[in-house]
Amino acid sequence: MTRPRCLALAPTAASLVSALALASAAHAAPPSAPPTKLLKGPYVTSFSDTTADIRFELDAPGPAALEVVRTGAGAPPRKIVDAAATANHVVHVTGLEAAKSYAYAVLIGTQFVGRGDVTAAPPPNGGASIKFIVYGDDRSDPTAHEAIVRNILAAPSQFLVNTGDVVEDGGSASDWQSFFSIEAPLLRERPLFLCIGNHELSDDEAGASFARYFGFPDASGAMKPYGTARLGPARFFFLNGMHDWGSGEERAWLDRELTRAETEAGLLWRIAVVHQSPWSSGPHGPSKRLVDAHIPELLAAHKVDLLLAGHDHIYERGDSGTMKYVISGGGGAPLYRITHPTAMTRKAEAAYHYVEVTVSQFDVRTVAHRLDGSILDKCGFLRGQPWDCDAVGPAPGAGPAGSVPAAPAAQPAGAPPGSSTRCSVASPGLAPRAEGGLGPVALGVAGAVALSRRRRRR
Repeated sequence: MTRPRCLALAPTAASLVSALALASAAHAAPPSAPPTKLLKGPYVTSFSDTTADIRFELDAPGPAALEVVRTGAGAPPRKIVDAAATANHVVHVTGLEAAKSYAYAVLIGTQFVGRGDVTAAPPPNGGASIKFIVYGDDRSDPTAHEAIVRNILAAPSQFLVNTGDVVEDGGSASDWQSFFSIEAPLLRERPLFLCIGNHELSDDEAGASFARYFGFPDASGAMKPYGTARLGPARFFFLNGMHDWGSGEERAWLDRELTRAETEAGLLWRIAVVHQSPWSSGPHGPSKRLVDAHIPELLAAHKVDLLLAGHDHIYERGDSGTMKYVISGGGGAPLYRITHPTAMTRKAEAAYHYVEVTVSQFDVRTVAHRLDGSILDKCGFLRGQPWDCDAVGPAPGAGPAGSVPAAPAAQPAGAPPGSSTRCSVASPGLAPRAEGGLGPVALGVAGAVALSRRRRRR
């Protein structure tokens, strides 16, 4: 009787030794650490005609590097190493050529983990125009915010100006992560200047997060909640609307920078950006803090041509009699009604929107776009002249107090109800928060930075 054949019932001596060696090695070696990844970015801030700050956040502290190469130039890339053992990196890139495009990539070791593109600003005295997009108050509704981002992606511009309140809670890591995730395709392509809003300065942690992600570096590299930038024919002044503007470091800075701009070579336009406007037809109304400190008069005395703001979740274009202004707060937060238009109001509407602004040697042009692609408003002005799309000029001496009411602008069908000045309107799943008190706070990011504590004002 034939015995059945044994089929690989036992290993050979050589295979047994090999298996034991592999098992021993696997037991002795520690598990390999997962590769470091990007959490946020890369994205560009503080850019000019010759420099740019490229920022990104890793999921674990550690060194990183940046490779930068001019597009189409055929030159080898420059490598800039940031050896700091930190999760948040700010790489200052110098030596850019005005109006030239560059590709950049983030490296961790030898691994490329993120990339983007940036075009340097035009030369300040070259006569070139600039085109940028204004939007703001993106918080609370990711769906509306995503729609705004998609529309802005389809609208070419050189950079972005956000009027603030990009997150619901500036101290929430998840809120900031949501903002960066939604804006990632936009921020890979265009530099962003973010004006600090009250939701970015609700407490110490919120202020620290703003400084970490979007603070304006001073001469020492310390991050501030305010700053200035020269871009083509215009100089921008980004203000902290929560500051007590009667005195203090920020008031002294503004006085100094406005005075310096008076004699700046080739400067044709001055644009101020602040979250809370000194003029508004929305439920928040004019910023008492700015009005009481006579900041509008200070800006006008130093020839500021245009003020950009948010805070009220509406679109508004107006003329104070000394300065033009545009409020763009329709980036995703619950919309407000137009509650008290004045003689300064030229156009106002509760709508999700963004605003294209073109600044040339001769004029400033604005086009506000709704999400459905329709044009909400289109206008412009020459220096010292009224908005050219209006039938009448500004009311001489019109101001926030005692202004003559004008007829309210027509609201779009289905416009949501307004809110109180405490921002009590809440998105689904978000409870309204009460207005709190005031007090000082110190912020230590890239150096000890003093910010004013403001509990969230809705």
